[in-house]
Amino acid sequence: MFNWKFPDLGAGIFILILWEVFWKGIALWKSAKRGDLLWFIAIFLINLFGFIPIFYLWQTKQLGDVFIKFKSFFK
Repeated sequence: MFNWKFPDLGAGIFILILWEVFWKGIALWKSAKRGDLLWFIAIFLINLFGFIPIFYLWQTKQLGDVFIKFKSFFK
C-alpha cells in the first residue's frame, strides 16, 4: 500500500555510535576512578548522544584534561 523510502543513514549512524562510545567510555572510566557511583549509573543507563558524559566531565573539571590527552594522542 505504502512504498516508503528511507535514506541510507548507515554512515551517519556509525559516526553517532562512535561519538557516544567515545564520550561514554571516558566518562565511565573517570567516574569509576573518582567513586561517583550515581554518575556512573546515570551515564551507563542514559543514552543522549554523549550529552550526559560530556556534562559530567565538564562539571567535574575533567573535560580539559580529556582534550589535552586527545590532542597529544594524535601528535
